[in-house]
Formats: sequence, structure tokens, C-alpha cells
Amino acid sequence: MSYRGLVAAVAMLSACAEAGVTLERADAPVGTGDGKADSPGTDGPPIDGPPSCTPMVVNLLQNPSFDATPLATMWTETRYGNELIVRNDGFAAQSGTSKAWLGGVVGTIGTNATDALHQDIAIPASATGVAFTGYYHVITGETGATVYDRGNMDLVTTAGTTIEAIMAFDNAHATGAWTAFNKTFTQNVAGMTVRLKMSASNDFTNATSFYFDTLAVTATVCQ
Repeated sequence: MSYRGLVAAVAMLSACAEAGVTLERADAPVGTGDGKADSPGTDGPPIDGPPSCTPMVVNLLQNPSFDATPLATMWTETRYGNELIVRNDGFAAQSGTSKAWLGGVVGTIGTNATDALHQDIAIPASATGVAFTGYYHVITGETGATVYDRGNMDLVTTAGTTIEAIMAFDNAHATGAWTAFNKTFTQNVAGMTVRLKMSASNDFTNATSFYFDTLAVTATVCQ
């Protein structure tokens, strides 16, 4: 700066001081009056949060009480003998008019009578707390505590690999009536397509029947 420019600047500062005026740099943050710079964005529109979610408990199982027509809608049967979904056979369903009936027949010497029933279920990626509930009933012609006939409920992959065992049944533990069960899955199956499978195996004498009804695979999902 030249000598004349310096003199002019000093004169201007002196005049501003006498008038009580404070000069600020043009590129400095705007003050709030208390010597602090304003925070950026404090007066702007609010920032949007994540979308709202309404948790809902839903039954992911289709035709859970086996009452849809035609019989076995949404279920896949692997039969040893007759149909596995039955109605009007003289044994009352737990609810509605139909139930699943596995076993109830005998095999031949050296070969068990086996059958199975399954449904594939798409578990939503947001699902939490997946559980399986329902009713079962075991009736047997066997006597004593020796196990000859068996039934199983399992959660498996669509390729048949076991994810988690649910329950096991046998002729030594017959029931006198429909009996409730409740199983909360410990494995994380969110976002997977899983298979709910029921199966039975009877030897060649004294058949055991495994009945199932009023099932539900429930999960809490975000709607």
C-alpha cells in the first residue's frame, strides 16, 4: 500500500472509531450479536427422517387350517396311501372341517410306511420374532413304551436341509385330545424362503396316526 493509501486508511479507521462503527471483513461469518458465528442450516427446513413403520403380526402360512377347496391347496403331499388332508372321516378337526392326517397306515416287513406334508414360506426381510403355533393329536394302536412309529415337524430349506427342529412325536406319547404347541425359531430366517415340513413313519404293525390343525407361522413385519 502507498503512503497516501495508508494515511487514508488510518484516517477512515479513526473516523469510524469516533462514530462507534465496527468494521467486519466481508468474508467473515455473519455474527449473532454475541460474537459467535451462526450455525449453518439452523433456519432451514427440517431434515426428513426414515419412513414411518407400522409393526404388524401376520400369519405367513397359506391355508393354515386345511379348509380351503380343493383339499391340500398350498400344501404339497408325499403320500404312502390316501390323501393327507381329510374331512368327514369321523374324527373332528380342531377347527373348521379339515385337518392333516399323517401315518395311520402300516408298512410291510422291513419297510416303513412314510409320508410327508410341506409348504414353502417366503419370510419378509423385515420379519422379526418368527414363531410356529398350532395343534397336534397322536392316536396309536401300539402298546407299551417302546417307540415303533414316529412323527416330526421341522423347518428346512427348500433343498431339504434342516434349519431347526420343531417337535418330535411317537407312539409312546399318544395324546387324549388336541394339544397346543408353540415354537419360536431361534435361527434368523428373515429374507429366506423356508419349508415347513411334517413327516411320519410307521412300521408294519399297529399304526399310529399324527394329526395337525389350526397352524400359524407368524412374524412381526413393517407395513
